[in-house]
Amino acid sequence: MELSEDLKYRLAYLTLRLAFDRRLAGAGPSAHPGLLAFLDLLAGTQLAAEGEGRRYASQREKIESFIDAEFGEEVLDLVNRAVAELA
Repeated sequence: MELSEDLKYRLAYLTLRLAFDRRLAGAGPSAHPGLLAFLDLLAGTQLAAEGEGRRYASQREKIESFIDAEFGEEVLDLVNRAVAELA
């Protein structure tokens, strides 16, 4: 599969989001303030500021569904393998 430059960046972004999601979903409410702050920058959210005492709500299914629809099941499998090695 040949990806355009835009699709490469989109896939890299989504892969990074899945890696963050895996790390944040398994941690306590304020275990990774730096990750939350960086995710805020990427996603335009305010999770770090609101994170005190709250658990991170996983976006894994939503992100995986998007990757599957946009890139296909084979790419999703590859992304999940890469995320497992990263996280």
